[in-house]
Amino acid sequence: MANTEDSEKFRRFALAFLKEAKEDLEIAKDLLEDKRYSRVVYFCQQCIEKSVKALLEMERIFVAEHDLSTFFVKFIYNNKEYFSFKKELNTILEALDYFEGEWSKTRYPREKEGKVITPSELYKIEDASNSIEKVNKTFDLIKQILSKKFGLIF
Repeated sequence: MANTEDSEKFRRFALAFLKEAKEDLEIAKDLLEDKRYSRVVYFCQQCIEKSVKALLEMERIFVAEHDLSTFFVKFIYNNKEYFSFKKELNTILEALDYFEGEWSKTRYPREKEGKVITPSELYKIEDASNSIEKVNKTFDLIKQILSKKFGLIF
């Protein structure tokens, strides 16, 4: 009985992560209209992070880290049960690599060429637009995998 209860708990967490990921994506789109590009990239990174965490939750893996490429490769990408999703997994891994470290870079001032700059000065419309495009595609792929492999409909 505990096994079924545990499975249901991971399923509820996966759905909660997806709900939060969707909200992050919606916020990113709103921020794009407001020309707040660093914040767009931040919320796109959050969407990818949370949607991948939903996938990991369905594998009964909880990860507290922000950068998930290593966990994704170890538990999903190289898992034989996912071989039929290889093309989708490649796209997800590319997105994870693209957004690596963005949870920090988009929020804190840093030094660049001897000057202190804010994230708002660093990111441009191209960064934000590319981020939205990547996230739209990747979020949809993760939802498709969750639906096909686990019957998880969101």
